[in-house]
Amino acid sequence: MHFFRSWLCAPALGPNLVQKAHEVHADVALFDLEDSIPAARKDAARIALGRHFEAPMGLRSAVRINSLATYEGLKDLLFLLDRAVVPDILVLPKALLPGEPTLASSLFAERGLRSPEIFCIIETAHSLWSLRTLGSFPGAVGGLIFGAADFAADLGVELMSADLRLVRQEIALAARRLGVAAIDSPCFQLRNALRLRREARKARRLGFDGKIAVYPAQVPLINESFTHSAQTLDRARRMVESFDSNPGSAILQLDGTMVGPPFIKYARRILSTDG
Repeated sequence: MHFFRSWLCAPALGPNLVQKAHEVHADVALFDLEDSIPAARKDAARIALGRHFEAPMGLRSAVRINSLATYEGLKDLLFLLDRAVVPDILVLPKALLPGEPTLASSLFAERGLRSPEIFCIIETAHSLWSLRTLGSFPGAVGGLIFGAADFAADLGVELMSADLRLVRQEIALAARRLGVAAIDSPCFQLRNALRLRREARKARRLGFDGKIAVYPAQVPLINESFTHSAQTLDRARRMVESFDSNPGSAILQLDGTMVGPPFIKYARRILSTDG
């Protein structure tokens, strides 16, 4: 199961997101009501979004609304509630924690609707601070998304030259601390496969589970970057089998490498997701 490797994002006004997501094997189709929609077309985007949800999609759906601190964000949420449009995942931009995800989840429950899994975008210094001081998440929250472009703008630096490694690391660590997924920001150089691969690999090494795609051709490379190789899975299986067949030993040797409990814990984890 790789539900969170690749999220193909497109404006809700567009007609073909679900088809494209299927074609490139994206894990999530992410409909955007926020930055990609001009102010004058917000209402039209909501109507288009409702039409997208009239038929089964065959993959996980997500909707990014406008910030709940804005009038358009409140209209987005009310539209979902009034029309009973319930995506699998609700994405909250510039999220303040824990208040905003708690509010959204409680409103779905009040309307008698299934609450979507909520992913919070960390894209301002304020939202990062609210995450840093958070002790626990409400149950509906499933993950964190890093919004690099807005975060760089909030810092007053140009995105391509911004050094955001510490921010990424803090988000990944917080996700592990809180027991939720961590999703990396998009690569905005649409046809630069080398940069995308480098970004995806760095994100995975920091502990991220997936990455947003803003161009269909990015999805296969993201999937590859966040999927364990056959060799890695084979070694994990042999490691677990060796450990399980020697219950009296805490430390083993495999292929000339010492293997202890942390290695086994990691092996079991990747086998439970990729195996």
